[in-house]
Amino acid sequence: MIAIIPESVEFIIKNGSFKLDQDTSVYADKELNELGNYLREKLTPSTGFKFKEKDLQKNNQIQLKLAKSNWNLSDEGYILKVKNEGVEISAKNSAGIFYGIQTLRQLLPPEIESQKMIKNNEWFISCVEIIDYPRFKWRGFMLDEARHFMGKEIVKKILDLMALHKLNKFHWHLVDDQGWRIEIKKYPKLIEIGSKRKIKTNRGEESNLKDPDFIGGYYNQEELKEIIDYADERFIEVIPEIEMPGHCTAALAAYPELSCTGGPFEVPTKWGIFSDVYCLGKENVYKFLEDVLIEVMEIFPTKIIHIGGDETPKKRWKSCPNCQQKMKELGFDKEEELQVYLTNYFAKFLETHGKRLMGWNEILDPTLSKEAICQFWLGNKRKAAEHMRKGGEVIATNYLQTYLDHSYKIISLRKAYKFEPKFPKVESKFKSKLLGLEAPLWTERVPNLKRLEWQTFPRLTAYAETAWTPKKKKNYKKFKHRLVEFTKRLEFLDVNVAVEKIN
Repeated sequence: MIAIIPESVEFIIKNGSFKLDQDTSVYADKELNELGNYLREKLTPSTGFKFKEKDLQKNNQIQLKLAKSNWNLSDEGYILKVKNEGVEISAKNSAGIFYGIQTLRQLLPPEIESQKMIKNNEWFISCVEIIDYPRFKWRGFMLDEARHFMGKEIVKKILDLMALHKLNKFHWHLVDDQGWRIEIKKYPKLIEIGSKRKIKTNRGEESNLKDPDFIGGYYNQEELKEIIDYADERFIEVIPEIEMPGHCTAALAAYPELSCTGGPFEVPTKWGIFSDVYCLGKENVYKFLEDVLIEVMEIFPTKIIHIGGDETPKKRWKSCPNCQQKMKELGFDKEEELQVYLTNYFAKFLETHGKRLMGWNEILDPTLSKEAICQFWLGNKRKAAEHMRKGGEVIATNYLQTYLDHSYKIISLRKAYKFEPKFPKVESKFKSKLLGLEAPLWTERVPNLKRLEWQTFPRLTAYAETAWTPKKKKNYKKFKHRLVEFTKRLEFLDVNVAVEKIN
């Protein structure tokens, strides 16, 4: 059975098949040598074949070729042809070739994903012709590691699974009240103090530190760069999120002078929204955040930096003499204006460094730069629509439709598949400002990989199809039929799929 997910734009089945054997070779244009190696790495463990590199030939070869002709394809599009004598994947650039390889994997039996050699197996690929390209530019997954730290190997596994699904944006939530996960060399206490908290065994937490009473972890800058390079090889952009001005108790525990009250603070063991936030009346807060962002920009090559901006209580600002003095200086009447000021301050700061600010939709304000990217999750869609009308870009991350931490009762697989990113009453000329969608996984109740995978799959598979496949080709009944075969592939990849939720 042929079961491609996400479904291709054009898919034509031909007569015949191509068989991989010990003599099959791989040819890659010079610019595609790394992708040739990647393909061999994917096909060799299960088959035992070496797939030697050979010059272009007519028979028994998989060919990866760049074609600069003016196809009606996006930069991520590709054409895949399987004939009796061989396979050809062609595209305008490397990204298209990479996505063609993901489809080629799915034309082979699920056993191709095994890391152990499958003996006495024949590897046939049905003859097909596929023309394919994505529906949306932004096809994202967000992982929160502030609540539960997962570590380098788990993140790499997630990136591999994203690649198989043709997802291209990894939004990395590295900072929140319950943990600071990124090494900032200028402020070592962020990891010395902010990266660990007392353990709560009643929710399945197990210590991953030398001290059995604490849970935590962080990435040093070398590890971050290693993961970023790994993602880049899979055509995935890594977007870091550094929360401000709220969700920052872990930072305040390390540097209490950044708060309105001066602390002291502990890294919280509870979830929720906390009153203590950065004091926006102190100049050292702006200097601290600038310093942090400078190091973040040195680590992450992305042009986009996420600053959060959601769920910020204004209680402390109302009674803080520093904040009240700042408001007086700026001519503000309401504390809410302080957050607008902070957002615009760092939008300009990032722009001077060639970067773009991104935040949850609480950052929206008529004075916000149109260069800022809005991530809509909850609230008034009209504000997001207005941002689109003035030239701003928006990503759909609807709270009751895409949040992977929700139970399957709240967001079933069917509901996940039916989700359509849209903003009503936005004129057609502005609809291109909707970049796409993202499915976030918040990890308050996700302490380990097994639970992470169970919450994520197969719902992320459904979102991946919406992000890639034309709307007119979406069909839940057909998707579910293909998903049965695709799930076998995930199981060979040692993914804990919630198979009982496929209904």
